[in-house]
Amino acid sequence: MSITELRLLAPEIIIASGICVLVLIKSTHSLRSISLLPVLIGALTPLVALLSIVSTFNNPYEIILNGQVVIDTLGSGLKITAYGFSILIILATNINQLNNKSELILIELFALLGISILCSASNLLVIYLGLETLSLSLYGLVASNRKSVKSSEAAMKYFVLGSIASGLFLYGVSLIYGLYGSINILDFNNLSVDTSIELQIAIGFIICGIVFKFGAFPFHSWVPDSYQGSTNSVPLFISTLPKIGAFALLYRLLIDSFYSLSSLWSLFLLILGIASLIFGNIVALSQNQIRRLLGYSAIGHIGFILIAISASNQIAIESSLIYLLIYIIMTLATFIAIEVLSSDNKSIDTITDLKGLNNSHPWVALMLLFCMFSMIGIPPFIGFYAKWIVLSTLLNSDMIYAAIIAIIITVIAAYYYLRIVWYMYFEKSDIPLMKNTSNLIQKSLLFTIGSSLLLLGLFPEKLISVISQLFDQIY
Repeated sequence: MSITELRLLAPEIIIASGICVLVLIKSTHSLRSISLLPVLIGALTPLVALLSIVSTFNNPYEIILNGQVVIDTLGSGLKITAYGFSILIILATNINQLNNKSELILIELFALLGISILCSASNLLVIYLGLETLSLSLYGLVASNRKSVKSSEAAMKYFVLGSIASGLFLYGVSLIYGLYGSINILDFNNLSVDTSIELQIAIGFIICGIVFKFGAFPFHSWVPDSYQGSTNSVPLFISTLPKIGAFALLYRLLIDSFYSLSSLWSLFLLILGIASLIFGNIVALSQNQIRRLLGYSAIGHIGFILIAISASNQIAIESSLIYLLIYIIMTLATFIAIEVLSSDNKSIDTITDLKGLNNSHPWVALMLLFCMFSMIGIPPFIGFYAKWIVLSTLLNSDMIYAAIIAIIITVIAAYYYLRIVWYMYFEKSDIPLMKNTSNLIQKSLLFTIGSSLLLLGLFPEKLISVISQLFDQIY
């Protein structure tokens, strides 16, 4: 391995080193007594990894390790995004929770390593290893609340369904190898359109494995259970960062390798996207548990992303990534707000728990208002622009029927988001919310991220230009 390859693999090496350090801390009694040390390592590791990418970001395209890893601007950009959000998640988590369960940080770093591998892997076996690293970490995160029956049940359901999805993905990979005698995705760039039943089955199995990680219909059942059953801090992670890994996986396998076969997979993604959009938002209408509501809402938002990707052109891929990043920001702000409102004796479980929030925590209610309006797509919030750019892409791609369905479902979905707003501002609470244990960092992050939903909506050009530059360098 050359010095150049080591330099380009620096982010993965740094994260792996951080994992080793945390394992050493857990096994050393004298170090284990320093309660804030795991938190410090958990925050510094992705920060150092992020800085290592920034130093090599000018390398537009490199193929290393005999074609097993590709370093390009899109992969590097996704890594920077994942590392940045992971730092925010560590900071947004109640420090008391991290001190009591420092293994959460260790598992999150393992998941971050899996995401990092997915962003750069160009070998189907390496992709599978990254996928399993991420998946096993997520199972552990969901099961981290050992005292909760819901957490154990959600983790078991997630594990069983995830194992099936991984098996389908691996079977699709084996079929690809049997057809072409290669597992390097770079070898598939110039494939002629082949409509053989074996190839269709292979691509279908691979897509099933990918959309499971997104939580799209019909591979969605783990999403609401995981959101509800896990501890307050875990949904911050599982609702955001794995989506980046899933997008990277989708891009590498479908756009970067099998793009010439888009006629085989675009219709499949379109059907899954429309089904997710309809199912997620319709079921969310009847939910009173706020985390389950957000889980079904996530399924609907994933539908938007899949529909955009199904258009299978550069503008469509850009719009799907823009929507994904905006969705992550909205979701992160929402769960941070729930984290801020939670305390040692009180947890925000149902929508009715938010009654009178404007009277007891007016600025938190305002930030949640920003989140809900942005998720609906009300201008001038950034969520409006996310939906607008996807709808514009669909119309420009002559997918008018999909755009009409998306508009109708968006109007319907506004109901359950506005229910939350109604309870916060127009209902009086019988039992006032208790004082919470949130720290200044949590509150500052909520204010910053929540306010960004409005500021980015007013000035979206910067975000769009950055993503467009990433894709322009690739194409």
